[in-house]
Amino acid sequence: MGSADSNSPSAQDNKSETISSNEVLNPAQKKVNGTCAPTTPKIKKGEIATWKFYRNAGSIYEQVVAPFKWAFTGAKTTALQGNGDMDEVNVRYEASGTATATLNVDGNEIKCDPLQVQGVPITIKSCEASAATVKAGLPISWTVVAESESKITAYSWSSDFGTVSGNGTSASLTTTAAMHKKNVTAVVAVTNADKTTETYTCDGATVLDPEAVDMVLTIGDMNGDSKYSEPNRTSLPDNMFIPGGTPIVVQVPTTAKSGCIIMCNPRVGSDYNSMKVTWDGTELSSFAYLDPNTTGCAPGKKYSVESNVTALCLVNP
Repeated sequence: MGSADSNSPSAQDNKSETISSNEVLNPAQKKVNGTCAPTTPKIKKGEIATWKFYRNAGSIYEQVVAPFKWAFTGAKTTALQGNGDMDEVNVRYEASGTATATLNVDGNEIKCDPLQVQGVPITIKSCEASAATVKAGLPISWTVVAESESKITAYSWSSDFGTVSGNGTSASLTTTAAMHKKNVTAVVAVTNADKTTETYTCDGATVLDPEAVDMVLTIGDMNGDSKYSEPNRTSLPDNMFIPGGTPIVVQVPTTAKSGCIIMCNPRVGSDYNSMKVTWDGTELSSFAYLDPNTTGCAPGKKYSVESNVTALCLVNP
C-alpha cells in the first residue's frame, strides 16, 4: 500500500507549521552531525514544506539532547530552534522561487539541499534531439518547446556527458569517441517570471564512433547455403546478428573481395515486411541487398548500421 504524496491535498491539510520551543537550548557537544533537505524538492506557493535532518554521526541519544537551530530564506518563518525533537520541521512558503535553509545541530553548521517553490506553472511539451544517431566528433543539438502564462525568462542546460552550450530554446553538445554506443541526453531547466522552474530530460541520441568496430560481418552465401536460410537462421549464434534497435559499427572482413555485395535478412521470417535497415544514415531501398556501386563495399570498410529488427547481414563469398 503506497504512502500519500507530501504535496497531495490530504498530506498538506494534515501539516501544521512548527513553532520554536521555549525550552533552554542544551550545550553543544559537536558530536551529532549529518545532512538536511526538504522531504520533497518541490512544493506549490502557499504550501508547507517539511525540512528533515539525517544523522550520520553521533548516537540516537546524543541527537535527542542536541540543540537544533534552523534558519530559512524565502519562508514566513525565518528561524526555529529547540532540542532533539526539532530534527523535522514544517515551514510555509508564500512566495515562489528557490528557498534555502541551514541547520546548526549540536554546534555543527549544515547547509541543506534547496527547495523549489512553484508559482505560475510551466508546461514543457517536448525536447527533441537533432538526430537519433550521431557520429562521434559531431554535435548533438536539442530544442525545447515550453509554455507558461508567466513570461519564460531563462533556459539552463546540462548533461552528465559533457558541457552543453546554449542558454535559449536550443543548445548543443559536441560528442566524443568515448561516448560510443551511449544514449546521450541533456536536461533543460525552464524558469518563468514568477520564479517557477521545471526540469525536463530531453530525447537521447546514440553516438557511434565510426572507428570502433562492434562486429565483423560474416562471409557467406545468403541464398545458396541452407544454414543461412529460414528457418535455420534462428539456430545461428547471436554474435552473428545485428541487434534490433541498437546502432552499431560493422566492418567488412579484410578477406572479402573488392566490389562485394552485402545481403541482409531478418532473423525471424515474420519481420520481413517490417524490416528497415539503415547504412551510414541511408535506409536501404531493398532490405535484402546492399549495392556495392553506391556503398563502395570493399575489404575492411566500416559502416554505421541500424536495424529495427534483429538481422543477419552477410558479405558474398
